[in-house]
Amino acid sequence: MSTDVSFEDESSFAAAIADVRSDNNEVTYAFCGHMDGKPNVLSLLFTGTDNSEIGSRMDASQAMYGLARYETKVDMSTTVKFVYIHWMGEDIPFAKRGRFGVVQGSIDAKFSPYHAIVSTSSAEDLTTDKIIQMLMETAFTKSKVLESSSEVSARQMRGFTQTQLPQRNQQAKFAVSAVASKGAGVEISEDVYEAVNRIRQDGDSANWMLAGYEGGNAKDLKQGLDESLPMYGLYRHEHTDADQITTVKFVYIIWVGSKVRPMTRAKVSTHKGQFEEIFCPAHVTIFASEESEIDEKDIMEKV
Repeated sequence: MSTDVSFEDESSFAAAIADVRSDNNEVTYAFCGHMDGKPNVLSLLFTGTDNSEIGSRMDASQAMYGLARYETKVDMSTTVKFVYIHWMGEDIPFAKRGRFGVVQGSIDAKFSPYHAIVSTSSAEDLTTDKIIQMLMETAFTKSKVLESSSEVSARQMRGFTQTQLPQRNQQAKFAVSAVASKGAGVEISEDVYEAVNRIRQDGDSANWMLAGYEGGNAKDLKQGLDESLPMYGLYRHEHTDADQITTVKFVYIIWVGSKVRPMTRAKVSTHKGQFEEIFCPAHVTIFASEESEIDEKDIMEKV
């Protein structure tokens, strides 16, 4: 499955985004979705002039992607901000979620540049007040103190500051899938697509997986490796700099354990293209056969 997307009508999408980005146009948002449910084909769904209605226009059965223009006011100045909204409806079938996740990186690029991202399945996260609050927090103009700890865990929107990142669930979930021992093709469980999709979501607590093995950090990830198996993984690394700007990077890990049989090693290369379609795009690729080759410090230097 390809990781690239195209538009049914590229010119209509480009015109809608141009309207949103224009201060002289009354259109303030534009949304697109998968045409006939096809992961690699998008079509423009609608545009609008009132951002307060965005939440009510979301469809629980669809994955939708949009760009919205907001204005924040600080003292006597008004600043225009653009927010990329990724909506993943709660009623989307499990298998389809995985296929949509494979192309998300390509879709995200279609809406760049933007100041902040909101990734959610709840219309409550799309109120104008909540988004303006997030934008002002990002600009360090508003208090980041939340009313309760439950508000932290419930928040699904993502911005650029560490205060908006979810707490990691440190309890690993084990469900390793090995590479097929014969043939150039390998059957990929829908669980793998879903796991990859979760890693790419900033609102999800999982930040690494090994063909379904998910958990907390690079150290935990290594505990799921098996020296006798070839395995593939995706790891999400987040770094916050001195300006409190958080950058997200993805690391694709190809593991061929030191005890993998020679004949199996030879067949691993025949699966390369198929697995790259699932785990890529990624910022860095790591080939490893020893646990010492997967180190948090080394990953930080590479990304």
